[in-house]
Amino acid sequence: MKSSLRALLLGVSSVAIVAVTLGGLAVNLSDRSTAARMRLSEQTERLGTAAAPLLLDALVVGDLARAEQMLRSLNGESVWSRLALYESDGRRLILDASPDNLKQSGAPRWVKHLVPVTLEEHRVAIAAPPVVYGVLAVTPSVQSLESDLWAEIRTMIAVTGVLLVTLLGLTHVILLVGLRPVRALAESAARLGSGDLTARMRETRLSEMAPTVRAFNSMAASLEQALHEARTREARLESLVAISGDLSRMQELDSLIGRIAEACGRLVNTDWVGFRLVEGDELAMAGTLESSDLMVTPSLKIGSGLAGTVAASGRPLLVRDPADDPRMLPEDAKEVRRFGARGFLGVPAKIGDRVVGVLTFQTKREEGFSAEDMAIATAFASHAAIAVENRRLLLESRRAYDELAETQGQLEQVQKMDAIGRLAGGVAHDFNNLLTVILGRADILLRQLKPEDSMHRGIELIQRTAGRAADLTRQLLAFGRKQVLEPVVLDLSAVTMDMKDMLGRLIGEDIALLTTPTPGLGRVKADRGQIEQVIMNLSVNARDAMPQGGRLILETANVELDDEYVRRHVGARPGPHVMLAVSDTGTGIPREIQAHIFEPFFTTKEQGKGTGLGLATVYGIVKQSGGHVEVDSEPDKGTTFRIYLPQLDAAAITVDRSPRPTAAAGGSETILLVEDEEGVRELARDILRASGYTVLEARNGPEALLLCERHQGPLDLLLTDVVMPRMSGRELAERLGPLRPDLSVLYMSGYTDDAVIRHGVLGAGTAFLQKPFAPAALVQRVRESLDLASARSPA
Repeated sequence: MKSSLRALLLGVSSVAIVAVTLGGLAVNLSDRSTAARMRLSEQTERLGTAAAPLLLDALVVGDLARAEQMLRSLNGESVWSRLALYESDGRRLILDASPDNLKQSGAPRWVKHLVPVTLEEHRVAIAAPPVVYGVLAVTPSVQSLESDLWAEIRTMIAVTGVLLVTLLGLTHVILLVGLRPVRALAESAARLGSGDLTARMRETRLSEMAPTVRAFNSMAASLEQALHEARTREARLESLVAISGDLSRMQELDSLIGRIAEACGRLVNTDWVGFRLVEGDELAMAGTLESSDLMVTPSLKIGSGLAGTVAASGRPLLVRDPADDPRMLPEDAKEVRRFGARGFLGVPAKIGDRVVGVLTFQTKREEGFSAEDMAIATAFASHAAIAVENRRLLLESRRAYDELAETQGQLEQVQKMDAIGRLAGGVAHDFNNLLTVILGRADILLRQLKPEDSMHRGIELIQRTAGRAADLTRQLLAFGRKQVLEPVVLDLSAVTMDMKDMLGRLIGEDIALLTTPTPGLGRVKADRGQIEQVIMNLSVNARDAMPQGGRLILETANVELDDEYVRRHVGARPGPHVMLAVSDTGTGIPREIQAHIFEPFFTTKEQGKGTGLGLATVYGIVKQSGGHVEVDSEPDKGTTFRIYLPQLDAAAITVDRSPRPTAAAGGSETILLVEDEEGVRELARDILRASGYTVLEARNGPEALLLCERHQGPLDLLLTDVVMPRMSGRELAERLGPLRPDLSVLYMSGYTDDAVIRHGVLGAGTAFLQKPFAPAALVQRVRESLDLASARSPA
């Protein structure tokens, strides 16, 4: 009876255990299927997000082969069935790295019914804001999900089978000794099933129950270890994703390196982390684990020490007992012994084949570092390399942007100055015609009046005022780079030394004048009078900036303007130059008005103490001489103007121009006068006729041609304006050449020199008279032209 009851209880227990196990298995299979699908999808999204920053460098440089290789390497175990890279719009395909043949899962058909037919696709933008370089599309592999689920099912079946056999084998004993151990097992299994992997059974004295207890505890320990490893990998992945996000925000390098060091220290379980940055031929410490007290050499030569060895070789280095390694520097070895480090790990941070830094670790653990530690360190070193490269690119882009902004500002200033110069040149022409008439008529009237005449003083005042207006016009022409120059080969040191006495009287005794000749100074080609005007204008401004006295320094030097200087200074040209610097110790110029100091009529002086044309004249003379001028000034720290003029290839000897002999005033020759401005024409006619010449008048070129054809007598000189309507003075002279081969030509113009040059006048040996002119200057220039023509004619 007892045996029958025991058998009945065993049978009922067996059926109940099998039914409960199968029922629980069926429910658990469905739950695990859903959990596995969600876990795989989450893993896919995290891995896709982590992989996106790694692709950013390849996409920026356009290396699609490298990007495809990286994607296929990430999908080495065919976790993803679909792996594609699209353009930034997410539609046009760039490359498809999906595996060609997915490995079959081997799961039975009934397991596949628990898995959905398709899994959700995940898309991750590959971007360095605000620019999106592409979209990574990732779809989990159904086969991978089936394999994972089938592996879990087999494990569950095996465990359940072992548990079932064990339970059936021990049911008899359990029934004999009582249900207390069974209930304990049930409670522990329930805790284990609810996720409490710390659940353990107490050891029992029952020999039949002890193996089950040990098996259960071993299984629980294995599950706990597996969960710990999974959480470690998840933490590493999350850290990588976080660092990747920081990289995309382009934050400061020091902050990012510190975060990388903290994350490495937490995941690798190390006692010290440091990152050294390559700077030239050295490794400089850029960040360490703040909680560590290990003090290492802040700077190492590449190839020196363990970190320097890693930088030189470009390969990871794993060392046990680093204090005893002969490559360790003595001072570092002493510090490592004090710290108690038992292991060293160094991995290079590389961009391509170029090492940009070294990530190093020190640990006090007896076992040192593992291969998994090296893999983690390598991954973080790659992120550190990206951070360093991003910092370099960011600094280069900021520098390029700053240079571009500065160049644009200078270009706008140059364009504005050129526009004002063109305006000044146009105004100067009309002023010159007006001033020619005013000065000429005033001179004629003064000759006709006696000094005691009541009108004599008034006309003298008109003449002086018109002369000042002519000076202002010449200054405007100088600013606009339009005045007629007579360049010669100059030694700027000699020019400054020759002006020393005059400048001393100009600036006064309370200002010390310092000039030093420069041996071996190169030569320049410029108009000496204009260069002297530049020095005088700058000296006067310096004097006014030092009302309490100070120092005025004139320096010269040979300099080479390189491409970097030219890029930062619009209008400058590369090559050898001679520099003339005029410095003072005065009040300085505020930065906000330095952009306006070369503009005409801009002045900070009181009304009546300056015209605002001094620096404008300097600017125009230097520019017309092919040079460049810059100012360096700060309030209360003085001002320095630096003028750069192109240096001649070889010093040339300046040929002194012999003074022209004074020509006899007046004559009896016949002159054809062509001038479209009526007032100027009538003035020139009256002056020439008063000097004894016969004058034929014409208002323009066609009228002059007709007059020449009708005139039967001799014609000795053509006095013509350069720029006239319908026909220029040059064209008129060429048309008259066949009619009057012996006709001399004297050009006059109130236009600027570039207008005269465009009309083909200012050539070698061309006679030219600049407006405004005095009557005596006109008579002398006419006489010189006639006498020169007579000297050239054969006797």
